[in-house]
Amino acid sequence: MTRPGADRRTREHRFPPWSVFTTFFLLSFVAIVCWSFASPLGAAPDEHSHIIRADALDHGQIGTNSFPHNRVLVTFKVPVSINEAKFWMTCWQFHATIPASCSTQWPTSEKLVFTTTHVGHYPPLYYALVGTGSFISQQRSGIYAMRLVSAGASAFMLALCAYGVAKWSRRRYIVVGVFVSLTPITLFLSSSVNPSGFEIVTAICLWTLAIILALDYPSDPPRGLVVLIGATASVLALVRGLSPLWVTLVGLTIAVLVGSRHVLYYFRARRDVRVATVVVAVAGALAALWIFTQGTLNVLASHVAIDPATSEFHTLHLVANHGYQWLREGVGVLGWLDTPMPLNFYQAWYLLLAIVLAVAFVHATWRQRTWTIALCVMSYVIPVVIVAHQAKANGIVWQGRDGMPLAVGALILAGALWGRQTNRAVFGRAVASLIVATVSGLELIAFYVNLRRYAVGINGPRLFFLHHQGWSPPTGQLLTLMVYAVAVVALAALTISWICSPQDDSLEEIGSINDRPAHEFV
Repeated sequence: MTRPGADRRTREHRFPPWSVFTTFFLLSFVAIVCWSFASPLGAAPDEHSHIIRADALDHGQIGTNSFPHNRVLVTFKVPVSINEAKFWMTCWQFHATIPASCSTQWPTSEKLVFTTTHVGHYPPLYYALVGTGSFISQQRSGIYAMRLVSAGASAFMLALCAYGVAKWSRRRYIVVGVFVSLTPITLFLSSSVNPSGFEIVTAICLWTLAIILALDYPSDPPRGLVVLIGATASVLALVRGLSPLWVTLVGLTIAVLVGSRHVLYYFRARRDVRVATVVVAVAGALAALWIFTQGTLNVLASHVAIDPATSEFHTLHLVANHGYQWLREGVGVLGWLDTPMPLNFYQAWYLLLAIVLAVAFVHATWRQRTWTIALCVMSYVIPVVIVAHQAKANGIVWQGRDGMPLAVGALILAGALWGRQTNRAVFGRAVASLIVATVSGLELIAFYVNLRRYAVGINGPRLFFLHHQGWSPPTGQLLTLMVYAVAVVALAALTISWICSPQDDSLEEIGSINDRPAHEFV
């Protein structure tokens, strides 16, 4: 006769955390690398500038300000073969009907030339990481190596996110929120040399870990979870200019969901919590020091200008009208914002967002509902306020990807709030599985649209990959499509199996733990 605890241990180890980490890392890495090869060099927004900065930084150059009065453009000295990233894409950039095959041969000269970039004042962490690819080569292969390093860093964060769920949470539906947050623009940017993708994926990881702590362990979080949150928050704070703001809002979310008495208990009784908080504070202070001394928040003027004579109210109105455009961009307007998806694609993604939020509201408490709404509102209001503040001087300088590190928090929280009652219901598992499968299908569509745009133009032959027409990735058109499809389908199948698997009931009462006095846990 089987002992009562034996079945529980079997269920707990059906998806061991390190196996989940390894599997998610490998599949995510393969998928993102496919994006890296399916887009020609320079295809992502400002990728050429980030390539120059990464190469220069890892070869000992901090750069000098070309125009000290605005601290935007910075001069570096790089090989011609690296500087070519500025020019190679000019024949197809902003022209979605023109394939990348129009570009000329990439030069191989390593003669050093002076060049300027507007990202020389951005925080250096990401560039120091991806710039290691330039030690392999300062030719095209070295730039692809930079992309692979960026893809590996993003895949690592996604795997760490999955590990956190497998290790510490029985709220498996949180991965539904993660899947819907992982939009095509995030994968596209993560596959290129651009810190935006890494920032969004790191934010997804941090939000997931933080929400697990707030909902599953409001009184006594595991030490490993505290350490991972501290490390991930520190990394995120050092990625981009607004990253410390997103980290602050994650911390505020923990405080709101946990409650003041448990927060105070954390700091009185838990040394690891105090140490993690200090580490994050130091990282935030270093980030702020760089941001404000180097002028990170100074930006190039946008082509969407606003007359300085415009009233404050009308300026706010003009900026606020861009909300829907930012939403579309956050889902996926690829390339240099020149490769949109079909209309039905966006409508399907918006429907998924609505379903995730609606189901969460059924099972959430009023505090949880209120904060989820607050995160949604802040995802719109904060960009409007930031952009409106500088609009008369610089125009409307914002893209949907810039606010994604905050927006994903609302979706991940909503996924976590689906509740264990939903998890037991066949209908709930069916809805969650359908969402994951639909997201994977939409990702395949986005990948195909992106590859087709560069191979034969956005209006080119639909079956271009069967005839090897136009521009081709280094890995080939058909092979790249097939490998990506296998990776995405495998990841979706694993996730659906994970969601639908029997779960341990040891955290059954954890949802009501907030109602107990903090001193009971001392």
